[in-house]
Amino acid sequence: MFRPLTRLFVDHPREVGESYLHHAVAASRFGFRLAGLSGAAFVHALVPGLHRTTVSTEIKAMADDLGYRAEVARETRMAEAGAFDPGL
Repeated sequence: MFRPLTRLFVDHPREVGESYLHHAVAASRFGFRLAGLSGAAFVHALVPGLHRTTVSTEIKAMADDLGYRAEVARETRMAEAGAFDPGL
């Protein structure tokens, strides 16, 4: 019974080197940023002269941040599987 709960609430945050709470805060921050960017995109749709680069600039920055976090998770999974060689 505990393994499914561990898989849902603990494994992924541990993969990216975070506690559950730290991961919840980081994921919430992304969610709020995306919600704000959604509003900016709708404003831009109505008034094209506003927020001309806001959404694309922020999405690119978020993609860079997520790419780094994904790399950390990949390295953690490899290390846990015994496939990590720091000499490479």
